[in-house]
Amino acid sequence: MNSLRARIVVTLVLSIICVVVMATATLFLARQGHAQKERKEYAQFVSEAILAIVPLFNASESGAPHLGSGPVAGEPRPELTNLLQSQLRDVGSDLEVVVTKPHGAADPVASIKLQSGWLAVPVPDHHRMEDFLLALGGWFLLVAIGTVGVALWFAYRITRHLAVLDRVAATIDADGVLPQLPETGPAELRATARALNTMTARLKNAAESRMRLVAAAGHDLRTPMTRMRLRAEFLDEEDRSLWLNDLEELDRIADSAIQLVREETQRERNQLLRVDEVITEICRDLASMKAAVTIVRMEAVTILSAPLALTRAVRNLVINAATHGGGAFVTVGLENSAALITIEDEGPGIPDQSMSCVFEPFFRVDPARRKAGLGAGLGLAIAKEIVERHGGKLTLQNRSPRGLRQTIMFPACFA
Repeated sequence: MNSLRARIVVTLVLSIICVVVMATATLFLARQGHAQKERKEYAQFVSEAILAIVPLFNASESGAPHLGSGPVAGEPRPELTNLLQSQLRDVGSDLEVVVTKPHGAADPVASIKLQSGWLAVPVPDHHRMEDFLLALGGWFLLVAIGTVGVALWFAYRITRHLAVLDRVAATIDADGVLPQLPETGPAELRATARALNTMTARLKNAAESRMRLVAAAGHDLRTPMTRMRLRAEFLDEEDRSLWLNDLEELDRIADSAIQLVREETQRERNQLLRVDEVITEICRDLASMKAAVTIVRMEAVTILSAPLALTRAVRNLVINAATHGGGAFVTVGLENSAALITIEDEGPGIPDQSMSCVFEPFFRVDPARRKAGLGAGLGLAIAKEIVERHGGKLTLQNRSPRGLRQTIMFPACFA
């Protein structure tokens, strides 16, 4: 009921059915008076027939055996009884008439009391209530089926252009930019598509301008930093060490910013990868560099991703665990048709109040690490950008009693 198509169908069906009900009620009321007149005329005809038959049975002794001792058994029909009785009284007859409908019979029977018994005369009922209700039910069923069919057709015609917007929304790329919409259909839909296309163009220009600004800033920082590093060589040893440390941090920030921009702007071709083989190679490479990395379990899992981007994302996460968590424990497995990459450590974890900010650029759990630790605070932001761009999901969760669990989930590919 929440969809526009369902609401249009319900509105059309209810409106058409209401109109049909009112028209039928008006027709029924108009027909009611005419039916009563026909019924009265029919009763007059039956009463005249009864008055013509009764003398024959009263005059003939042979008719006596055919007379019953009482009215015919069956369901009483008081409306017909009263109508026939009234017609007989109008013509001056004092005959007693009882109308019943025997069980299993199609028409009622009028039982007429004579001097020698009760005479049974069939009285066909041309306006039975069952027939009327059956006809009325069939009429409304046909109206309902036709109404629903027409409403569905009109709703489809009205909303079929809106389905294009739904399909386009499902194809929004990682930059949040919509593909170009076809400006066709009714005037309202053309205006909506035109507005969305204009908005998309502006968003794309703004994103590209932001990326160019960050890349230019990171690149242009290199020249003054080089001059500052040369000048620091002429300072005394204590001041020179402080200046060089700050310059190295600025260098890492510039490199990380450029790398983040590169991840958001460059497109690497996806291909089928054995994710267990890629991560095993990453772990072995980091272990050869004396990083505390342990492979817990590696299952053969294939995903669709870009090899260099995946390597960069997982490498950042493993380095975070090895550097700040006292060691990285890596697991690759298959869970519910998804490739699950888990990187756990035994460090202090992340405070709950800071968990919502961990993927923001330049975020640090402990600001004191800016001086003591390597990195610029962009590792998680870059990893999240890469994972989500390739259809995956990156989540962080504190372990109990201590430690952090970093989980990457990708749709698995099966041959």
